[in-house]
Amino acid sequence: MSQKNVLRREAPQLVEVTLRDGTSHHIAPQVLDVLIESDHILKFRRANGWATVGADPVRAKRRSDLCILYYGPERRVHY
Repeated sequence: MSQKNVLRREAPQLVEVTLRDGTSHHIAPQVLDVLIESDHILKFRRANGWATVGADPVRAKRRSDLCILYYGPERRVHY
């Protein structure tokens, strides 16, 4: 295996985003989920162009939609 292929696999895939305050950043996809959920993202770049949060279909906003590790009933107490 060439060194170029090894380096390509280790490099993290980052997503270009524009936050609501107008600043631009490159972030990990996991961080994108959190920032969309907390309403900090204005738009982010997809392979086919920019997606605007609130106008275009985006990732799930609810934490329960993001977690697929547990399929059983909700056991936490709700007050």
